[in-house]
Order: sequence, then C-alpha cells, then structure tokens
Amino acid sequence: MRTKHLIPNHAAGLTYAARDHAAREDYGGGDGGGGVSGGGDPFEGFPDAVLGLIASKLPFRSAVAASAISRRWRSAAAAAPALDIDFAAAFPAAPRRRAAFAAAATAALAPPIPHPLRSLRLALEGLFDQAFAAAAAGHLASWLAAAAARGVERLELRLPRSRLAVLPPSLLACTGLTSLTLRLDHYALPLPSLAPFTRLSRLHLASVSLTGDDDFFGDLLSHCTELRYLILEQCRIVALRLVGPSRLRSLAITDCLWTQESSLAVLEMPELRSLRYSGAMATRHIIDGDVSLDEVLLAIEKPQVKPREATLRELLTLVGNVRSLLLSPWCIEQFARAEDLLKVRLDRVRQLSCIIERREEGALSIAPLLSNCRNVEELCVSVVPSQGKQRRCGDGECHGVPRSKGVTVKHLKVVRMQYIDESKSGLELVKILLKNAPALETMNIVPSMDGLEQAKFRGRVLKFRKSSQNARIQFCTAG
Repeated sequence: MRTKHLIPNHAAGLTYAARDHAAREDYGGGDGGGGVSGGGDPFEGFPDAVLGLIASKLPFRSAVAASAISRRWRSAAAAAPALDIDFAAAFPAAPRRRAAFAAAATAALAPPIPHPLRSLRLALEGLFDQAFAAAAAGHLASWLAAAAARGVERLELRLPRSRLAVLPPSLLACTGLTSLTLRLDHYALPLPSLAPFTRLSRLHLASVSLTGDDDFFGDLLSHCTELRYLILEQCRIVALRLVGPSRLRSLAITDCLWTQESSLAVLEMPELRSLRYSGAMATRHIIDGDVSLDEVLLAIEKPQVKPREATLRELLTLVGNVRSLLLSPWCIEQFARAEDLLKVRLDRVRQLSCIIERREEGALSIAPLLSNCRNVEELCVSVVPSQGKQRRCGDGECHGVPRSKGVTVKHLKVVRMQYIDESKSGLELVKILLKNAPALETMNIVPSMDGLEQAKFRGRVLKFRKSSQNARIQFCTAG
C-alpha cells in the first residue's frame, strides 16, 4: 500500500522519510517487491503527530470512522492538533446517535496520553434535546475541562437554545485562549467575567444579550490587555461602553438589535483603526476625539424612524478622518449632504467603496458624495438589485440628496464599477468620472448586460471625452 502521497514532507515541523520504513517487514521490504506482506499494518511506523495532522483535516465523522482502518488509526483523532466537533454534521439527529457522539468526542478530547490542542470547535445544535439535555450539559463541562488540560488556544462554542445549555465553569479554566467565539442562541444568562483569559487577542460574541447593567466590557478590557479584535454579531444591545486605555484595533458590530434608547460609547482607544458597523444603529454615539480610524465599513440600513440630526452628526464625526470608507445606500445619502447640513468634510478618504441600489437614479447618487471626498484615489462602485420603486431625479435633487453642480476628483487614479447598467444615471456617472479625473489611470467596468447590449454600452462609453490621456478603460465579464 502506497501512503507517501498522503503525508506532507514537512508537517508541523515533522519530516517523514518513507524510505526509512521501506525495508521493514510490515511494508514488505523483505519480499523485494515493495508490497505488503501478509497481515502487516502499513501504518504501524507512522508517528502519532502525522496521523493526528491528517485527522485534523477530516470532518469529525470521517476522523472517527478512520479508526476502523487499522489499530494505529484508533487514536488518530485524539492526537489531532485541531478538532471540529459538530453534532449536526457528524451524526444526524437520532437518540441513539447522541450517546455515540458523546463517546467519540470524549475519546478524542480526553485520551489517556494527552496531546497539545491548538484549535477546537464545538457545535452542539441538536444535542440538547429533552431526554439528553442533562447528560449533554455534563459532557460539555468535561470536554472543556479536557481542552483546558491540553492547552487549547482557539475555541469556538456553539450552543442551542436550551435551559441546560449554559456556559460551564470549566470554560474559565482555558486560560491559554488567544481566540474565543461564543455563539449562544438567545442566551438569557449574564456572561461570566472573562478576566482569566489574559492572553485573549480575539473575542467574537454572537446572539448574546448585552444589557449594559454590569461592567462586562470594563472588566474585559482591564484584564485582557492583549485584546485586539472585538466582534459583536446579532446581539441585543442596550448600551455598549468601551473605555480604555486599551490596545483594541478592530471593532465589528454586525446586525445587532439596539433598543429604543441605546448608546455606543468608545473612549480612550488610541489604537483603534478599523470599524465595521452594519444593520441597525444605536440612538447615540459617544466617541472620544482621539480616535483616529483608518478603515470604516458602514452598511447601516435605513431606519424605520428618521434619526435625529444629532445622531447623524455623531456618526459622521466618527469617520470624518478615515482613509478607507465603505458605505451602504442609506449611508451614501447621509454622507452626500454632510458638508451642506453637518459641516463635515472627508478630505482624508483615499479609498472609497459604495454599494448602490439598481434604481433609475442610483448610480448618480454618489456624485454629491464625491464632492466631499476630494482627495479620493481609488473608487469602487457595486450595484445590487433594489426591491423598491424607481424614483426619477428632479432638477435639484437625486435619490434624496441634493445633486452636486460640480464634481472634482483630481487625485482619482483607479475606478472599479461592478454590474453597472445602461441607465441614464449609470452612463452619466461614467461620463462625470472620465471628464473630471485628470489623474485617472485605469477604469474597470463589469456591465450588467450581455451580448449585443453590452457591445452598445461599450461603444457609448468609449465615445466619452477623457480628461486623462493615459486612462485605460477595461471591460470585464465578472467582478
């Protein structure tokens, strides 16, 4: 049996030389033909670390099934440096399978001879059923204790909605964690203090209720001084207060549910450079003036109730000195009127990305925004389908914002336009960019039409006057 192609030459610092084993009797080295002699185990000479590395690349169900290959494979999953233990994927929901899954996970996580464990993912949706929930809670506590004993560094825990699906105290024994992801489906209990995780660099919380009554984040930032990345996804937030001094560099707030009188406060975060803010937004934004962001993604949806001007002013002030900016359609409307109504300029923006809706005036809606980003060097425009009704541009207004009389983009060098259509506003935007960008070098266009319509679109674009003689216009078929 040939196995050399299964093993990388250099795996986790190990070098496996197949020729050293070729002369062994269990490889048939004595028969002169290189075949396997009767009853020999071809995996007998494989190091545990190599078998564990192979098992870590397999789905958990396949890694468990591999134990039937030979005697040497029975402990391969236990030697894996990374384990992805997913009940729904490994064993379809059935009462008899839950016990088998628990036994297999226990054997993989708590072997007689423990091996170092770098990464562990526990996805237990479906395991906490009415009959097995108490046993599942006990298994979860023992699994996390075993992972802590093996020095786990990266942990992702997914728990379903269940009265017994709670975070056990053994979680806090994993003091070597550098990355922690908690996906808790409608978790009603308050989160425990994460102070023991002094090495934590990345924290991802999903579907967690953050009431703001306790000082969870204050305790987190004061003890986890190495924290660099904080991600909040689909959480219910009353108040989010992040007060330093802290070395936090990236903050992501994705599709969270904010209460009616909610607030986001970021104070004394001198190293904060990246902000990703999507979905709904808080009622108030309290930002320390020392925050200087380099990259901001604002994919905020249009609120049902028109926000107060003070809320918009706080939001615009937050990103007023950013260098890379990505905006959703509703944010484009607000930033386009920033100079006229809120006296905010975006002169430091060098990279601008816009997501616009496929409406009759959608493409032209970013023209006023470009007037506020006079020093932009790279522009990316992506068009997405719109379910709303088309609205026509008036003489003085377009897409809810005043139309700019003149667009100046003297420093613009690269333009990427994905799925632009042949509407009047689409062609008008291309014309404006070519006419007012004297430093333009490349314009890549991915049209939204095919065949003859695309050929007509190309012909019309190539006839537009260009202020830059070195500008190259390229048409692509895919983004």
